[in-house]
Amino acid sequence: MELRNVIWTPVVKNKLTAFSSDRFTSEEKYDFISQLIMETEDILKNPVIGKTYTEQFGKYKGISRIVVRKLKIYFK
Repeated sequence: MELRNVIWTPVVKNKLTAFSSDRFTSEEKYDFISQLIMETEDILKNPVIGKTYTEQFGKYKGISRIVVRKLKIYFK
């Protein structure tokens, strides 16, 4: 069985850490981000991913995506 490795690019890391909201404290923000990362990695490391969809049109045509906590996450 092939072991999958999830690589978070610097652009994605910067976007996640730059996320801010007046509704959440810093602690809540980082808790949300860490939970999102863990859930996303669990799904992507699963050898049988059942929640994927490949974009057919537009900017992300041909790239797969999953939805985690109502956020679209694109991957190759």
